Amino acid sequence: MLARAGQNLHHLPRLGFADACRLFGMTPRALRFYEEKGLIEARRDRLNHRYYDGWTRQKLAWIARLRSVSLSLRDIRQVLDADQRSGAGSKLALHKLLARREALTRELAALDALIPTLQEEAA
Repeated sequence: MLARAGQNLHHLPRLGFADACRLFGMTPRALRFYEEKGLIEARRDRLNHRYYDGWTRQKLAWIARLRSVSLSLRDIRQVLDADQRSGAGSKLALHKLLARREALTRELAALDALIPTLQEEAA
């Protein structure tokens, strides 16, 4: 079950690495990658196991939702920063998604224009 970004994830107990993978539908490699890129920060317990606090869980929810629609890591970082700075993550995410939809619509129109030509040439 994917938690929604903005949903209060602070009530959850300390979330371990494997549970985070399950909760957000991510692979261990993906979690490590997001950590390497500085999008999230895992805390470590006394046995050096990773775990995630409430704010990081909210970031993971954002990342999962925005990656599911192929938003770039650069755009996701901007959304996370806006959310942390001023709580404007949803507004910026909406703006980015609308821009992405517009770009995809233009790309689809170009494909639709090219396909009949290629079908004629192939026939």
